[in-house]
Amino acid sequence: MPKTKPSVFDGQNISASEFFQAHWQRSPFLFRNTSLKLNYLPSIEQLFELASWENVQSRIVFSEDDVHYQAIYDEPEAWDEVTNFKPTLLVSDIEKWHPKAMQIMSWFPFIKNWRFDDLMMSYAPKGASVGAHTDHYDVFLIQVQGTRQWSFDDQPLANKEVVENSELAVLTNYQPQHSVELKPGDILYLPPEIPHHGVSTSDDCVTCSIGLRAPADSELLNSVIELLNESSNEAHRFTDATSYARPDNAIGSHEIKYLRLRLQQIADLSDEALAQLFGQTVTNYRVFEDTDHSISKFKDTSLWQKSPFAVFAYYPLSDEDALLMINGEAQKTSLRCAEMICNNDYFAINGMNQDDNENTILKNLIENQIICPAQQDN
Repeated sequence: MPKTKPSVFDGQNISASEFFQAHWQRSPFLFRNTSLKLNYLPSIEQLFELASWENVQSRIVFSEDDVHYQAIYDEPEAWDEVTNFKPTLLVSDIEKWHPKAMQIMSWFPFIKNWRFDDLMMSYAPKGASVGAHTDHYDVFLIQVQGTRQWSFDDQPLANKEVVENSELAVLTNYQPQHSVELKPGDILYLPPEIPHHGVSTSDDCVTCSIGLRAPADSELLNSVIELLNESSNEAHRFTDATSYARPDNAIGSHEIKYLRLRLQQIADLSDEALAQLFGQTVTNYRVFEDTDHSISKFKDTSLWQKSPFAVFAYYPLSDEDALLMINGEAQKTSLRCAEMICNNDYFAINGMNQDDNENTILKNLIENQIICPAQQDN
């Protein structure tokens, strides 16, 4: 293993600190001619094969008039039926079904495991597109093969209008501020809500996107309330004011005070309790149960890695203890165990001198295929 990890900033004219201060979640940035290794990603043929697997999410996007866009979901065999309409094949969760693709993420060490959504890959012949659109999340668009023309803006649109009677939400009359052609190894970073439009400029165009999920406030709060409800006492209920009786149906100061007190009790939870609620929420997103396609391919037991089907986070409780959150579940363990699992691409557990708690946790994680023997290419 190399002593220093590779980074998308290697050989670029911008440092990581400069990027985060000037561009992260603010404005687009183009990484030209990176040394990112792309041989871990599936070929076009493998992409179509993956799309045919059970449980793999795929879609074919096409347009008959370059204005209105349609999609065919989970039917890659329909490709031949729409070849005259400049189709694009998109396959989600590549890292789960083609595990060695996850090695791409070693070049983005600043992305937290619980922020990472998926690797999505697309194949498109010349002239194909999915239309101008916006996304609610950060995305790194990596050109893997062929070329693609990307048009984009520096900031979100003040007024966003979409094409009427289009199955997919695409922007109408989009007039971009910038346009660049990406070649293999080029990467375009786009913050959330930045409009963009990609058009293939070669017949072998393959693009990989790294999507970074950020839960909406409504999603986060709903999940926190659900988790609190699981441990709530049904005997605790609203009580009427006893100092007076009103003959009407008005909501008064007593009711408002009662609700405010309950909300304040949530806000006053300890840091540990809030960290657990947040960690359980962000690690419990799109958990997959079928891991047969990937886990069965792991062989080497000298090194271990996190399953691509699991989401990890941890919260330090002290210099020695931590709260480990995995797929919406929380458990206490040592800080060294949590850091070893969450902060490393590969880790060795033999000779670690684990205590009984660590042994139990690691055993359960192995039995449930949450951690698995590492798959590495020499």
